[in-house]
Amino acid sequence: MGAGILLDAVINLWYTSLLGYNKIMIKSNNKGFTYIELVLAMAIIAFIVLAFSQLFLRTTISVKSMEFQTLAYNFAGDKMEDIKNNVAFAGIGGPQWYPNIWQSDPPQIMAGTTFTRNVRVSALASSLKRVDIEVIWTEGGGNKSIEISTLIAEKW
Repeated sequence: MGAGILLDAVINLWYTSLLGYNKIMIKSNNKGFTYIELVLAMAIIAFIVLAFSQLFLRTTISVKSMEFQTLAYNFAGDKMEDIKNNVAFAGIGGPQWYPNIWQSDPPQIMAGTTFTRNVRVSALASSLKRVDIEVIWTEGGGNKSIEISTLIAEKW
């Protein structure tokens, strides 16, 4: 206990001799914030909110884009499965069509966007054909597309 009193006396003496006033006499008025502190705090909060709103906006756009891409891959995959399972090998395209479109399905509207599907077929050998399916849609003012390909062999 004596050391604490002695330390207070030394600090008080230091304040008195160097700074010219007594530490005990110092009063502070901490009843509120100044306008500068409030404006600075509001600016920091506004900056953080703006940053998170930009993040939210970009995430929303990205999710919508991924939704369209998923729909396009599903649309292409449906046609690929239809060709592989329901069309005889001899009925799948032929070399005279490639690189022209063998089949172009009517556009379909999904999630408010129009998707167009084109199928191209090329014969690589007498018992092997390559099927390319391209799906095109409009997003953000520009055309987007995906393409899937597979090889189909004649069943023995």
